[in-house]
Amino acid sequence: MEHKQLELFQQAVTACNVGCHIIFKDSSNLSQTDKGLRLRLYEDYNYQPLQVFLEQYVTAGSIVRYEDSFGMYYTLVHIPAAYLYDYESSHFVIGPYLENQLETVQIRKTMEQRRIPDSLFSDIRLVYSSTPVLHNMESFEALIVNLARGLFHVEYKVSHLPDKNEIFMEHSPLILKLRKEPQISISTIEERYEVENKMLEAVSKGDDRRAHEFYQKFQTYQLRPRTDNALQNKRHGVIILNTLFRKSAESGGVHPLYIDDLSGKFAVLINEARTERELEHLSTDMLHKYCLLVRNHSMTGYSQVIKEVISYIDFHYAEDLNLTFFAEMFSLSKNYLSGLFKKESGMTLTDYIHQVRIRRAITMINSSSLPITTVAASCGYNDMNYFIRLFKRTYGMSPKQYQKSILHPE
Repeated sequence: MEHKQLELFQQAVTACNVGCHIIFKDSSNLSQTDKGLRLRLYEDYNYQPLQVFLEQYVTAGSIVRYEDSFGMYYTLVHIPAAYLYDYESSHFVIGPYLENQLETVQIRKTMEQRRIPDSLFSDIRLVYSSTPVLHNMESFEALIVNLARGLFHVEYKVSHLPDKNEIFMEHSPLILKLRKEPQISISTIEERYEVENKMLEAVSKGDDRRAHEFYQKFQTYQLRPRTDNALQNKRHGVIILNTLFRKSAESGGVHPLYIDDLSGKFAVLINEARTERELEHLSTDMLHKYCLLVRNHSMTGYSQVIKEVISYIDFHYAEDLNLTFFAEMFSLSKNYLSGLFKKESGMTLTDYIHQVRIRRAITMINSSSLPITTVAASCGYNDMNYFIRLFKRTYGMSPKQYQKSILHPE
């Protein structure tokens, strides 16, 4: 089964700072879809209708976008069974996200419609301020469609649900019972620390996918702000994450030299960030990079020579690298080094070099408007046609098409 496609899809979506969840068959992660909002507001809230809706209406070849009664948007994508693990259902739920940041008057109007008391205004405002804003949703939708078509080899049809009051999870406010104190209780704090520990454990093992799942759940726990400055509150949270991930990498057996290098780079980026969106992107990027750091530089699981080969590729991916280069570097035969690398890493040396370079290319395209030729050269590809073939083989579209779907929607 091709689970790699799911990871690539999630990485591309989360690079836009939007949550992306594969729903489990046992429905245990349904509350993550709205960042736990309804679960924290209402007593015994039941998300099960979401599962029913997904199974009945988001069928093969379907992509559905809808707006809920809180003014938040979601995109639902059907996934072919061949790409799934046994415990996963056939659906991605992408979101929530906003088209525009809501003003105070809009938030209060929504609260009135949902019969939410004014005493909860600061909590609801915090939920909205932590929800990503996509000013050009058509561009985002084009990216989703192109990614899904390219990775899952299905011709998708997109539909928009026009009536936000008739969607699966929109129970009438009249039949919902608000919690007496819908805020963070001691049990919720304990649950948050449990989720945090599981996230950090996954990072220490380099388990990108599992770490991402717990990170998304971790984000549903809205803490009260330390100051009135939303940007500073977000910055403080990301600084804490950098420290936590650093400790996880250390427990995962990564040499302090690599940890200091990565954490130092992120410390500078966190300080330089000027928007909450930049900080959220840094959070997800940190999660991925620390997991990658553990996988590539852990002192356990790999022989010393393979660890050194991987380390060199990670830091020198733009150089002219190949099997002959490393065989000469370590005075080994090419056959021996090739076999050892494949045995320990599960892929060929050449494939690993391309994987590192293409992932770096995706990061550069997502975070800049550099010409594709510049991106290719920066990632070690002087042959543009070769770069395009490799990129398309991985993501199902050319780098130019990928960049256009983000920056210049039709």
